[in-house]
Amino acid sequence: MGPGLSAYIMKKTIVSLVVAGLAMSPVWAKPLRVPLKAENGSGENGYAMLYPHGARTRVVVHLRNTPKGIAQPDHIHAGTCPYVNPRPAYMLSPVKNGVSVTMIHASLKMLLAKPMAINVHESPQDLRKYVACGDIRAR
Repeated sequence: MGPGLSAYIMKKTIVSLVVAGLAMSPVWAKPLRVPLKAENGSGENGYAMLYPHGARTRVVVHLRNTPKGIAQPDHIHAGTCPYVNPRPAYMLSPVKNGVSVTMIHASLKMLLAKPMAINVHESPQDLRKYVACGDIRAR
């Protein structure tokens, strides 16, 4: 086998591996919709979209009936609604005017590996009162 043929085979092998790697990449995975249900009579409900970005996930929370002008803390917790671990696993940007957008350093696969939930709190002053919660599950 001559040097030209070896280079050609090597180039084809590398291209094949790159294409195979892209096809298996979680970046191509579909987003996951997580319903968020009102808790403690808040009337706040909606959903969160989890968009996979390889080893990270973009979390976009959409809530209706939120109080105007109040930033409501929200987190991803271990556990399921309403029995989440009080210590947050991942911090999210507060919900303001019904929306929160955060990129977290966890893959969607990691978030689905064990019971996890998105939890929204009434206010920074009242973190014990949950106003909305949704379990992160493959649907």
